[in-house]
Amino acid sequence: SEDQSQDLSAYLVSANLSWLTDPDWRLIAEFDAAFTDGKNDDLRDGDYVQASVGFAYRPVDNDRFNALFKYTYLYDLPGNDQVNAQGETDGPRQRSHVLSADGIWQANKYLSLGAKYGFRIGEVEVSPDGVTPARGSGVFEPSSAHLGIVRADLHVARNWDALVEGRVLWSPTAETVDWGALAAVYRHIGDNFKVGVGYNFGRFSDDLTDLTLDDDGFFLNVVGKF
Repeated sequence: SEDQSQDLSAYLVSANLSWLTDPDWRLIAEFDAAFTDGKNDDLRDGDYVQASVGFAYRPVDNDRFNALFKYTYLYDLPGNDQVNAQGETDGPRQRSHVLSADGIWQANKYLSLGAKYGFRIGEVEVSPDGVTPARGSGVFEPSSAHLGIVRADLHVARNWDALVEGRVLWSPTAETVDWGALAAVYRHIGDNFKVGVGYNFGRFSDDLTDLTLDDDGFFLNVVGKF
């Protein structure tokens, strides 16, 4: 007889929108979804939806202040043998709403100052004891967090920039407060790209859907601007 234990159906959807609603404002939206059906193996079923909508403010007559306001919804329930949104096969499953505001002000041609605030309201799957992450348990606990960041960008030379950040992550549900800092140096390549290397002194990232708290260490970052 035919073995159907490995049968798997997958459905993928992706869309994005960028609309200049006003000379100073742009609407941006993204939608990505992936669904898998393990046929005869429910443990291989997985659902993933990430949808976001935001407004970017960039005035055409005065580019000294820019801002981004964004809402993100993440429904990340991978199967036991699938990666989660952070690319980890043993990472937590979650259902989260994230709202954030990010702004940067150019004080002069050498210095820019910025700040970000975001908060997450959601649920994370845990083991029946309500403590450790566990896929397939069906037990979800509330998971909320607040993120605050202040930053300074310094244009130190013709093609070189430096960045320093101070960060704090407060989780009311876990009753924890984490402090962190980040520093980086960037080299401009042409008019549209810059490449940077830096070090994250904290264990968390600026992505509130990242629940792993393992982001300390060196990083490489490539930034494009148009």
